[in-house]
Amino acid sequence: MHTCKNCGNSFEGKFCNLCGEKVYSEHDKSISHLFHEVVHFFTHFDGALFTTFKTIIKTPGKYSLDFCEGIRKRYFKPIPLFLLFVVLYLLFPRFHGLNMLANTYINQKDNYSWFATPLVEYKMKKKQVAYEEVARNYDEKSPKIAKLCLLLLLPMGALVTAALFYRSKRVYFDHFILSVETSSFYVFLLYLFVPLIATLLIGVYPRIATVFSDDSWLWIVFAVLILVFQVLAFRRFFKEKWPWTILKAVIYSTLFSVVVKYIYIMIVFYLTMLFV
Repeated sequence: MHTCKNCGNSFEGKFCNLCGEKVYSEHDKSISHLFHEVVHFFTHFDGALFTTFKTIIKTPGKYSLDFCEGIRKRYFKPIPLFLLFVVLYLLFPRFHGLNMLANTYINQKDNYSWFATPLVEYKMKKKQVAYEEVARNYDEKSPKIAKLCLLLLLPMGALVTAALFYRSKRVYFDHFILSVETSSFYVFLLYLFVPLIATLLIGVYPRIATVFSDDSWLWIVFAVLILVFQVLAFRRFFKEKWPWTILKAVIYSTLFSVVVKYIYIMIVFYLTMLFV
C-alpha cells in the first residue's frame, strides 16, 4: 500500500486511483530516466502531430469526427494544434494575411474608414500627434495582435456551422472542434505553406516574384482549395447528402468571409488602437 503524497489517499500500484499521482522511486531521479522522458516526449509529440496533420490533409473531417467520438489518444489536441500554427505564423511571417496596414483602414475604397477614421482622429487628438505617427505605431503593433486574434476565428466558425447544421443534433463543442480543424487548415495553407513555397521559388528563380506580387489569382486558388476542403470535411462530419453539403459549404464560406472581413477586422483594429 502507498499513501499518495498529493491527496493522502491509500492505494496499491504505481498511480493513485483518485488523483493519478505517480509513485516515484530512486530510479525516477536518475539522469537516464530523465533522458528517457525527454526522448518519449519528443517521439510522442512528433508521432501525434504527424498523425493529426496527415489525417487533416488526407481525410478532412475525420480528425474532428474521431475526437468528438472519443478517439483522441492518437491525435494532437485541437487547441494546441491551432496555437502551434499561429506561433509558427508569428515566428515566420511572410504575408500580411489578415493583418492590414493603417492606410488600408483609412482608404475610402476599402469600406473600413467609417469606423477607423473616428478612432484615428481621436488618437491623434489625444496624443497630439500627426496621422503619420499614429499609422506608424499601428503598423508596428498590429501584426502580433492580429495573429493572436486568429483565436476568434474558432468560435465564429463554430457559430456558423451550428446555424447551418442545426438539425444534426451536434452540440456546440462538436462544431467548435470542427472549426479548429478548418481554421488550422486555413492558417496552414494561406500563411505557412504557400508563403514557404513562394519564398523557396523566389530564392531559386527571382523573376517568379512578379507572379506572387499580384495575389488576385492566388486568392482564387485559395478559395477553391478551402471550399473543397470544407465540402469533404462537412460531408464526413455531418453525413448529409452531397448537394446539401456543397450548398452549405458555399454558404459557410460566404458567411465566414463576411465575419472575417468585418467583425474580425474591426476587432483587430480596435484592440490595436488601444495600444497605439
